[in-house]
Amino acid sequence: MAKGALSKQEATQKILELFPGSFIYEKEIRIPFVEEGENIQLKCALTCAKTNVEVGGENALPGEDVPVATTSATTTPIEKTVVSDEEKENLRRMMEAIGI
Repeated sequence: MAKGALSKQEATQKILELFPGSFIYEKEIRIPFVEEGENIQLKCALTCAKTNVEVGGENALPGEDVPVATTSATTTPIEKTVVSDEEKENLRRMMEAIGI
């Protein structure tokens, strides 16, 4: 299995759940919106980074080593957020109210 394949599947599923009407087309996720009365689709392509970078690493010079944070015993692991059906419905109503 390709590097990052499981993470890519998980992220894809979350995007599809978050945006009603979104779908997979070839290797892209298509997210439908209405902008200024016109139907549009945002394309989202997920790829695994070849190398990890640190936040703020975009300011590093090409070829410069930028240290990557590692998990230590004092770091609290990130818990997965579970979005309830009520929260999803609230988000859908808010998006509808602002025309998204």
